[in-house]
Amino acid sequence: MSYYPPGQGAYGYPGYPPQQQYAAGAPVGYPPAQPGYPAYPPQGGAPPPGQPGYGYPAAAPGAPPPAPYGAPAPYGAPAPYGYPAPGAPPPAPYGYPAPAAGAHPPPPQHAPTMTHAPTMAHAPTMPMGQPNYYQPAAGGPTPQQDAETIHSACKGFGTDEKRVISVVAARPPEHLAVVTSVYKQFYGRDLVEVLDKETSGHFGRALHYLILPPIVLDAELIYQACIGAGTNERCLIQTLVGRTNADMAQLKHVFQSKYHRSLEQTVKDDVSGYFEKLLVVCIQGTRDEIGHYQYNVEADTQALYKAGEGRMGTDESQFIHILTNRPDAHLRLVFKQYESRYGKKFSKVIIKEFSGWIETALVYLVEWIENPAMCIAKNMEKAMEGAGTDDASLTRLVVRNRTPAFMAQIKANYTAKYKKSLRDRIKGETSGDYRRTLLMAIGEPERG
Repeated sequence: MSYYPPGQGAYGYPGYPPQQQYAAGAPVGYPPAQPGYPAYPPQGGAPPPGQPGYGYPAAAPGAPPPAPYGAPAPYGAPAPYGYPAPGAPPPAPYGYPAPAAGAHPPPPQHAPTMTHAPTMAHAPTMPMGQPNYYQPAAGGPTPQQDAETIHSACKGFGTDEKRVISVVAARPPEHLAVVTSVYKQFYGRDLVEVLDKETSGHFGRALHYLILPPIVLDAELIYQACIGAGTNERCLIQTLVGRTNADMAQLKHVFQSKYHRSLEQTVKDDVSGYFEKLLVVCIQGTRDEIGHYQYNVEADTQALYKAGEGRMGTDESQFIHILTNRPDAHLRLVFKQYESRYGKKFSKVIIKEFSGWIETALVYLVEWIENPAMCIAKNMEKAMEGAGTDDASLTRLVVRNRTPAFMAQIKANYTAKYKKSLRDRIKGETSGDYRRTLLMAIGEPERG
């Protein structure tokens, strides 16, 4: 559900730092390269030309320390699993030629295109947390103080749940990552295991979700959704659909490292049909996010009509291809054009043409593209409507989307649509420490 504003790095951090500049001249003691011959390779342990590498080259003086586990690679580093480096154009979509190096490919030969569509920022995915670089807010509690608070609340007979909530549900993930590290240094115990032992039920699950680094939580959610009896399809949709390419590459890396198995194969083993095809395409992480290619709004509008309402039966593959490969800004124009021309909101077209989990997934994708905050608000309401509450889904949605700026948009959209505050809705569906935790996580602590 990760869940990336343009110009910002993944998980809410600033953009990647500029690539380090290394010396390109001849090594000390050697004459300069002669005209007509290639320049000397950069120093730092690189092997002679034509030989395989010995490992990683030595860091240049003044270079930053290695990134912590799970952090995004520096700008210019190769992306995991063979994906293009950040900023490189993605592979050409089906039917389009690959772009030449340093140049944009020629547009397809059809009607003039609308290429300067207004953009909408993706909802920010929660930061993973970087203990080596995190600086707590001035005047606020330090990670050391929070570690001591949790230890004091959990030691002895019984647990002071309110003190635990005041830390775990109120701090950002990057702060909690440092708290977890400090706790282990001070007390020699894993904080996740401590909280799992001290709490249980919906409350315990909420604390478990909150204390994990968000990308690690997503990997765990997907694993649990696929392993064992049955499949949690709704969880797969909310954690896999709508992610950026860079975010998906990082998720695949963390999943492989944590569970020693491929994310794609794990999902493929548990789902089937067009639902499987949609999730596998999402997992590839190759959507043209910023418009390296030119697409024709009119052509895509007609293609979607001919794939659905304009024919007998449905061409499911055409829907999946267009909705998972085009930039969001382009697709918003397509949805608007479709409604204007054929008099039907595009999400209603999906409901008419599809059924089952592929319908649920495509509706989620369309609503995410149109308005991420409203998409999450609707899914929160679905978790609470009717007899009983889907507490696992509600907790997952709250924890994974608790970035303050994005949560403010969710609350505003929820109130606009349902004429009731999200705070009051959650308060009416939950109770006790579980309710206090969710309300604190959405920035609406329980009064009194």
